[in-house]
Amino acid sequence: MKFEFTYEVEKVVMEVVKRTMDSMDIPVERIHEDSIILSGEIEEKEMQALSKGLAPYGIKINTGNTLSLLDQIKALIKKYVRGDYDRNISISKMLSDELGYSYSYLSNHFTSKTFTTIENFYVLIRIEKVKDLLMQEDKTLSDIAFSLNFSSVPHLSGQFKKVTGLTTTQYLKIRNNTINTI
Repeated sequence: MKFEFTYEVEKVVMEVVKRTMDSMDIPVERIHEDSIILSGEIEEKEMQALSKGLAPYGIKINTGNTLSLLDQIKALIKKYVRGDYDRNISISKMLSDELGYSYSYLSNHFTSKTFTTIENFYVLIRIEKVKDLLMQEDKTLSDIAFSLNFSSVPHLSGQFKKVTGLTTTQYLKIRNNTINTI
């Protein structure tokens, strides 16, 4: 019997957090894509227990605006790729507007911390999304290119090959062979 799983990482993470909080009887007012608002205050002891309960899943708790600038940049790029922002606005303008710094400053900060550029990170995140979308049989390369703001199918294909070393067809063939052998 063959099983294939496709999932959205953000939804899985939020479900793990929600279930962990429910099991600890921590009241939640609202869950939003990348944040949770509690109904009331939580004691330090409960916060530590929650943090310990989420740690095996690689989930860290950040309160208030304690996310580092680097983490904020990464989170915004992921949201941009998901389509949470108007694609007619450039990623550089979106980052500058959201974070209140010049793009030059953000770019230098990002590169100094990661040794890669924002543009390279953006391409990597888009290619990861392409991989997910390729597994959905109802999506064509044209649909994927349009939804992820690639200028054309050849542009998407070229970026995919540059990042993965494979064409989209080769990737799907390898992926399907791997799934079939499981």
